[in-house]
Amino acid sequence: MDTARHSRETGRPPRSLVFLASTALVASTGAALWALPAAPPGWNAGPGMMPGATPGVTATPTRERTPASPVPETLVAARQTVASPAPPSAAPTADEPAAPYRGFLDASGEPRPELLRAGVRSFTIGHIVAGPGGCAPHWAGARPRGGGSVTARIERLRADGGEVWPTFGGPYGQELAVTCENPARLLSAYRHVVTALDPPGIDFEAGGSAGPAAVSRRAAAVARLQREARARGRPLRITFTLPASRHGLEPADQSMLRAAREEGVEIESVGLLVPVASGVSNLHDLAVAARAAHLQIAVALDVPPDRAWRRMGLAPVLSGAGDLGPGEAGRLAAYRARNGLGWLSLRGARPADDVLRILARPPVPGAGAALPEVTPGASPVRPW
Repeated sequence: MDTARHSRETGRPPRSLVFLASTALVASTGAALWALPAAPPGWNAGPGMMPGATPGVTATPTRERTPASPVPETLVAARQTVASPAPPSAAPTADEPAAPYRGFLDASGEPRPELLRAGVRSFTIGHIVAGPGGCAPHWAGARPRGGGSVTARIERLRADGGEVWPTFGGPYGQELAVTCENPARLLSAYRHVVTALDPPGIDFEAGGSAGPAAVSRRAAAVARLQREARARGRPLRITFTLPASRHGLEPADQSMLRAAREEGVEIESVGLLVPVASGVSNLHDLAVAARAAHLQIAVALDVPPDRAWRRMGLAPVLSGAGDLGPGEAGRLAAYRARNGLGWLSLRGARPADDVLRILARPPVPGAGAALPEVTPGASPVRPW
């Protein structure tokens, strides 16, 4: 998907942009942040807790609505203004992800109507990072205005039958578990987002490189969130999206997945971010990374290897629109169907509409190209 470069503002912004008093700059990344809204009363109450009972947690102040905007600017409003959402259907099992293709939306980027035209109905939107103080969830990137607001986009997607997952972490800030060392406040921050957006699940584009303390805090908080969600009769699905190379996942990320599973987190799937470039070896590189990560994920999630494919997603990161054409998209879709891969996505440069339509089609089980027998260092042939 098209991950737009976030603005890198320095100094005082122009007067025309100073319309939200709480817009801030993060010195470490230069990315502008805006806070998630204050949640409604009782947002931090889990089973057996009174509303507002978590000590030491202050909800982020509610954002005022921009006068020029035709819709509320808060994400809580996105939930409240969608008329009578349908009751949640039964969540798919971990071995049966709900959608063959997941579109990525940058919260600070442009709308992506071509995704809906292609039939995409499952989306992740990001990135949510730690704001000032370390325990407040904020969106990374310059805040969109008017019809491009996050609220308006979520409303449109839900009205068209879409599901929207927030993504924590990413390249433009620190994930909350890294900066928020208080377990109660970290849990409340995650719970705030879940209550505000009411998503079917949440994704973490964050691995184990931050160290074992952050990994442990995240695992404990997410396991608690899932227990609370089950008690309410609305399971919360969890995915991780991690970088992968021809050697598969980084050792720290494999350890992070094991730690989360051992803490009780039910991980639906693990997405692989694999950079590709145009040329004869691009699909080969994806196959090498997928095969290397396959057994690593089976071990980390403690599932048989033949079931691990269903627990994997593959997200090529494009450096240019020409890196993946319709022919290659067809082979990639066939690969997904043949091997029972959980889902596909795209990051980076925006592909052609034909590519999106091909990847968004429901897979036909047992059809398509066989899994190539490739090993690290193999010659760059096209084995699809």
